[in-house]
Order: sequence, then structure tokens, then C-alpha cells
Amino acid sequence: MLIKFIFIFIIYSSIQIVYSSNLFSHEFNIKNGGHALYALQQLLNFFESDANNLNLDGLYGLRIAQGQLNVLHQNLILSINKKNSVTDKNNIIHSLSIQIERIANISLNRIAYEEKSYLHQFYLIVYHPFVIDYQSRKINKDLIEHGKRNSDFHEEESDKCFAELLGSSDRLNSTKCFISESCWNMMTSPMSQNYRLTHQLLWFLIAKNIDCIHDDIANKNLNHFEDYFCANIYEDARMNLFHNINQDLFLEQLLLCSIIGYEEFLRFDWFNIILTWQHPDYGCFSDKSETIRFHHKTRRHLLLEQEMNNGCLSHKSGLAAGLLATYSRVFLQ
Repeated sequence: MLIKFIFIFIIYSSIQIVYSSNLFSHEFNIKNGGHALYALQQLLNFFESDANNLNLDGLYGLRIAQGQLNVLHQNLILSINKKNSVTDKNNIIHSLSIQIERIANISLNRIAYEEKSYLHQFYLIVYHPFVIDYQSRKINKDLIEHGKRNSDFHEEESDKCFAELLGSSDRLNSTKCFISESCWNMMTSPMSQNYRLTHQLLWFLIAKNIDCIHDDIANKNLNHFEDYFCANIYEDARMNLFHNINQDLFLEQLLLCSIIGYEEFLRFDWFNIILTWQHPDYGCFSDKSETIRFHHKTRRHLLLEQEMNNGCLSHKSGLAAGLLATYSRVFLQ
């Protein structure tokens, strides 16, 4: 039995992130926006030097970064209160987006040759910048679940659900926005944790990105799911960082909720911590900064890490790129 879920994709012509501007001075934001852009530039320079080893999961993080940079670039152009310092940085922002496109082209050529079937499944979200509508909102603590949580991940079934949503499954006459009842149950199951939880949210974000549309009631229900997921992801992220268990997961937790408007994830203290994880020489992110070496060995493609030159990690570095670009928006927009 197939169920067609169509969500309204609302496009905001001018997306505003108010977290930093409400709390800090203009000079503070410009300074730290520069720090975020510099860190991102160093990371992209590494990616460009080793683009053939960038896997699809790392590339997805870069496409999120490119989407954030493009929105920031356009908003700064449209701003009626241009500052010279911000205008100057806008040239850098545009050049970083172009650099990501160069990296993506090299990576996609290699992936198309070596992993053609996997690329076919996810081509809708890696061939162009990933842009999603932004709605400023706060975490609803009433939605936080307590008790034993489930972190088990059934990789084959999850891959099937993403492919089904994207219209690239093996099903005859497969079209996007059609999903099975079993996939709906998997992606909305309660009491999830860790990557199981973040990929439930990711499934909904992709549904929004590929323009699956529905009526206002469905869109309201979608917002409720996002509230529910991000409330619990925030609690997981706080505990994850406190115990320094898994930096890759922490970056994913912050990235997925911050790009849709949950501003508590864009904390300045977390920004400074993340900068300390960046390799001082290579500009990438590896597992050397982990106090507990967390190697997530799994056949699950969206969680499969690819080691690049100098021990750098593709998926972790891709997530960091997306998050650094998001912080750039926070400080400079």
C-alpha cells in the first residue's frame, strides 16, 4: 500500500536569523562571521586538494553549505543597510560557493564512475545546492521524551525509504513523494536516538527540499514533527557534547536543526568548541580531536565514513562545512 505525502514548500524571499543580532553587537558579528568564513575557506581548500576522495555523504554536507552561502549572498545584496565590511565579505562568500561547485563536479565524476547506482538514488539532493525554507522558532521542551530510547538503525530499510521518497527506488514506475506505510512508520516512530533520530528528521527535510507539496494542515503537521525531532535532538546533542562521545553526530545534530530555524543550536560557545576540532594544518576534521575514538562501522551509506588524506574524514568534514556556513549566516546576515 502506497501513501502519497505532499508537503507545501514555502519559499521565503528574505530569510532572517536573529539569534546573533539580538545578542551581540554588529562589530562582534562581523568579527566572528569572518572567523567562520576563514575556517570554512581552510576546509574547502582541503576538500579541493583531495576532491576525488570525497564521498557522497561528505558532498551532501557541502551542498548544504553552498545553499547557506547562496542565501546569505543574496540577502546581503538585497540589504538596504549595507556595511562596507559585510559587502567585502560578500565577495568571499560568493567565491566559496563557486569553489564548492568545482569540488562537487570533481567528486561527482568519480562517484558516477565508481558508485553509479548509489548516486542514482540520491542525485536529486547532491547535484545542486541544498536550500530549505527557514522559520525562526524555539525548542518546545514539552516535547522532550524521557525513558529508554532506541538507537538501532536498519540500514537496508532506511536506504529503501530515502530512495522511495526521492523516486529512485527499484519499484516499477517509481516517482518522488510516494512512500510506503512501513517507511512512514519507520520515520515517525517515537523514542528514537542518535543517528536514528537525526535521519528521521533528514527524511522530512529532503521531502521539503524536493518540493513534495500538500495542504496547510499537512504543513502544520510537518512543523510539529520538526518541533518534536529537534527538541529531542537538542537534548541528545547536549549530552553528546558533555561526554564528548561522537563529534560527527554532534555536528549532524546541530546542522539539521539549525538550517530550519531552531536558533538554540547556534550557540556561540558551541561555535568556539567546534573551531578547536578543526585540524590546524590541513583545515579538515578528523577523529584526532575525539577523547573517545568513535568509529561508526556500518554498511549504511549515509553513515559510512570515508577517510581522506592525512586522516581527514569526509562525512564529518562535510557536516562541519555546512555548519560553518550556517554560522556565517548567523553572524553576517
